[in-house]
Amino acid sequence: MFGTLQPSARRETVEPDALIVPLLACDEEGWRLGYGGGFYDRTLAGLRARRQVTAVGVGFDAQLVPEVPHGPDDQQLDWLLTDRRACAFV
Repeated sequence: MFGTLQPSARRETVEPDALIVPLLACDEEGWRLGYGGGFYDRTLAGLRARRQVTAVGVGFDAQLVPEVPHGPDDQQLDWLLTDRRACAFV
């Protein structure tokens, strides 16, 4: 689809230990505001139901805000990497 290369269906499925997650904003508790589709939240929830997976948000320092609204289906980040710092959320 869209000319994207895909592995053969005969290949073993491999699940990641970590995901790099884009964001519009992130707060100091690791809640992330994404682009509205919920794709990363659903993917993280599915992976985390089976194993430990680290979610690393990547953005600019200005995207770190005091509070991000979140709901029951949202997944927290474990780390945020910005142009100025690395933040670990515990």
